[in-house]
Amino acid sequence: MCRLLGIIANKPVDLEFSLTRFREKAKYNPDGWGIGWYEGGEARIFKQGVSALSPESRFQELSRSVRSKIIICHVRKGTHGMPAERNSHPFRHGCWIFAHNGCVDRDSLLSRLEERYIREISGGTDSEVYFYWLLQCIDRDGIRGMEEAVRVARRGSGGLNFLLSDGRKLYVFRHGFFLYVLRRDPGQGEMWCTSAETGALLKSKLLREEKSVFVCSEKLTSDERWIEVKDGSLLTVDEDLSVTERKIL
Repeated sequence: MCRLLGIIANKPVDLEFSLTRFREKAKYNPDGWGIGWYEGGEARIFKQGVSALSPESRFQELSRSVRSKIIICHVRKGTHGMPAERNSHPFRHGCWIFAHNGCVDRDSLLSRLEERYIREISGGTDSEVYFYWLLQCIDRDGIRGMEEAVRVARRGSGGLNFLLSDGRKLYVFRHGFFLYVLRRDPGQGEMWCTSAETGALLKSKLLREEKSVFVCSEKLTSDERWIEVKDGSLLTVDEDLSVTERKIL
């Protein structure tokens, strides 16, 4: 199983806490990891085809340095494609950042892709093909295209969960595996966890004063109100952090 973490906030935030806690899950997902964020209006990604717990991993370093209104993280246990940077998530195309948890029929979706998207594929994963299939359908018909893309991808799938962003909004879809969402308002207090390496308590002071929405494959904290995303539902988190839900499967 792969694990997803997405954050969208009203201002750029330092998410060392969230990434550090998320890192603890990597022992179950050793095939790679990645972080996607936005800097100066540009989509950025950094990923490695090694476990986030590996001595070669820069996960901890990145968790201290990334600041963004939107961050997407992924820890991978691969089903298609060998462990490698090109097969690790998130994937990026233009302003879009995407991470997936599940398995789709790669050949079927690949046969539907236009040549311009096929040329962009660099790895061997079904997830990367799923990403470009979504983009092709969005390009044709916006949000309705995204919904149709999911309906087609459902055939022969073993999980369609994804996090997708264009730098302004965060799109969240659940089908096949759990996803949870948490809304935090300013003044709710510091978020905290215990370091996987030292046992020290980590705090995020920036998040204490900011409004934010978290999405994760698992509940990161035990004392806050994480809500399970309904299976087959698409959530859209807008720039003002309002959340709309639409049942599409």
